[in-house]
Amino acid sequence: MRRAARGVAFLGLSLLAAAWLAHALGRGAPADRAEAAVVEALGQGRPARWHDAANAWRDALALSPADPFAWTGLAWTEAARGAPAPYVDRLMDRAAALAPQVPEIARARAAWTASRPPPAAPAP
Repeated sequence: MRRAARGVAFLGLSLLAAAWLAHALGRGAPADRAEAAVVEALGQGRPARWHDAANAWRDALALSPADPFAWTGLAWTEAARGAPAPYVDRLMDRAAALAPQVPEIARARAAWTASRPPPAAPAP
């Protein structure tokens, strides 16, 4: 009886692991999902997809926190969602710090800086 119970438990855990693996592989890479969500949000005018894109970028960063492209993608996604500029600046700074030698990261940061209005002059 014990042997059968162990066999059933092992079979159940094996099926659970197989289902988890199939789910993980079926969803695709988080960065790919994020890029697809950004394309849908921009190309098809679906602003609700910005939230999905941000979550997918966070998933990509959970897998690889040193990925500067994921930090940049998250920064642009958060900017499109209306996040405060200091938060987006911190995300862009993180990407630039991780890959100062990558020209695309520097161009993205420069584009973000250029797209922002200049700071207000201090009151007299």
